[in-house]
Amino acid sequence: MNVRMNCRPIKVTANELVDELILQARRGQIIIISVKETIAAVRRDGPHLAETDCELVEFIVDLAPTFGMCVAFDHRE
Repeated sequence: MNVRMNCRPIKVTANELVDELILQARRGQIIIISVKETIAAVRRDGPHLAETDCELVEFIVDLAPTFGMCVAFDHRE
């Protein structure tokens, strides 16, 4: 999941970033969203955000199944 977002407004929320990352995943196959990579991308693209890793995991777990995606809990690897 190598995603890079361009020029973000400073007021973007963590939930919006997670949503975008999930929506950018490829379709037409079994999609597994990496918690580790998604958190890293949110931290990179939203350095101003105060959400904890646990809160970001919750966003991911809530959003991914909505789009028929599985979650890889690889954040401790």
